Amino acid sequence: MLVLALFVSSLVTLFLARYAWVRKSVPTARTVAVMMGGVSWWTLCYAFLVLSVRFPGAVPILLDDALFWFRVMFVGVVVIPTSFLIFVIQYSGIREHVGARLLALFMVIPALTVAFALTDGTFHQWFAAGFRPGIDDFTGGPAFWLHSLYSYALSLAAYVLLIRFFIRRPAYRAQAFWLLVGTFTATSANLVTILGLLPPPLEKVDLSPFGFLVTALIMLLNIRHSGFLDIMPIARSVIFDHMEDAMLITDGRGRLVDRNPVARELFGNTPAGGFRGVSVEALVPGLLNRDEVVSELAVARASSQAGALEQRYLNVQHTAFHDSKGAIRGHIYGFRDVTDLKRVEASLREQLARNEELRKALKEESVRDPLTGLYNRRWLDETLEREIPRTLREKGQLSLSVIDLDHFKRVNDTFGHDVGDQVLKTLATLLKEHCRKHDVATRFGGEEFVLVLPGLGTEAATEVIQRLQGLFRECMFTGGLSGLTFSAGLAAVPGHARDRATLFKMADRALYQAKEGGRDQVRVLSPEEGFIPGTD
Repeated sequence: MLVLALFVSSLVTLFLARYAWVRKSVPTARTVAVMMGGVSWWTLCYAFLVLSVRFPGAVPILLDDALFWFRVMFVGVVVIPTSFLIFVIQYSGIREHVGARLLALFMVIPALTVAFALTDGTFHQWFAAGFRPGIDDFTGGPAFWLHSLYSYALSLAAYVLLIRFFIRRPAYRAQAFWLLVGTFTATSANLVTILGLLPPPLEKVDLSPFGFLVTALIMLLNIRHSGFLDIMPIARSVIFDHMEDAMLITDGRGRLVDRNPVARELFGNTPAGGFRGVSVEALVPGLLNRDEVVSELAVARASSQAGALEQRYLNVQHTAFHDSKGAIRGHIYGFRDVTDLKRVEASLREQLARNEELRKALKEESVRDPLTGLYNRRWLDETLEREIPRTLREKGQLSLSVIDLDHFKRVNDTFGHDVGDQVLKTLATLLKEHCRKHDVATRFGGEEFVLVLPGLGTEAATEVIQRLQGLFRECMFTGGLSGLTFSAGLAAVPGHARDRATLFKMADRALYQAKEGGRDQVRVLSPEEGFIPGTD
């Protein structure tokens, strides 16, 4: 019955080891697998040891050594306390991973224990002390008791950490409680066996495997009801050390207490004495402005090019935490690198500026005459739609002059279109250079131009047009061409019209009269459709 129970215990713990091993994404799963694997091996070897004593010949005696199964049993025994402590370290959030150095340090005594167990009787008797299975009571040698002392020291440390975790983490209290019950059962069973506290006829039975069977069963229940190995505590280090943002923690006086790897990389090395106690202002210049934490910060950081520095932009988040009395106990600073975002924003601003310039250029092209650079008919219509209502609203005056080059077809036929273009450009230049800034000169089409003169009545406008006529007569062109003239018709708001169409019609009719009257003159229609002759 005892042997059967031992084999069942070995299978159950082996199943649990396999179950934990396949959940390798959980930080503690591999450690649980090693621990349960050790228990399974211990129980299996103990079962063979009991069989070899109670039923001689049922189990082969390997290497002609009656202590063979006793010796190899300790390969599983020694890994249990170490893996238990490592499991608790991971589970309670002290460390997610145990490094190779710490693991090697933990395994020094277990490795020596296995070495002493395997060589006992050949080179020394420091471990089994002459023990003969089925004949002698096991008392153990100094190497065995060193192993026992070490194992209980590790277990005690693990229990202290687990109890502290149970107190501090209410959300995982059910898991932690059952872990305490299960592991304490196994430890108690082992302690009762070593101290020989069992009554006859059980005094020679090792209860440790059965204690670990109880541990395995409790873990299975924990898996089923508490989500053990599926819902595990998230260690502080897992969160803090794996955050993408740089994090600094200070005490109430602004002295550094902790930082994560991103902060270490971002802000560089700290003095040889370590970063703890260093002022956060010394580590991050510019973080405070008149004792207020800035929301954005620029820092110089080494770039991939040797010796070069690049500007990095950080978004700063600050939280102060207080004690129960409201006093500040410390500060948490979060720094998010927004350099790429800043570059994208700058690129977008540049693109928007270019788009705006392009829009303005396209707008300008859409309202400009490509040959003369004057505004075109589209801009003229927009100007009149804006200026006429304003003139009427302010009870002011506005004059519009339609200008047409005299005998321009003859110029093109005689001197060619290049000279004709030169003439058009010259008149356009005169209109631009000898008019006020708020006057609007446009090329209406062909050899026809329109000049809008806000604020001027027909008399003042006539003087402007006549001055332009005089300047134009004096212009010299290619091929000796000179003395060219233009005719102009004038109409005004509100004297002749109160809308764009009527105003233009009146000015055009006045131009017709100027052409009919001999050209090279300015004509103004009277409001009664009569003529107010300009000075020829």
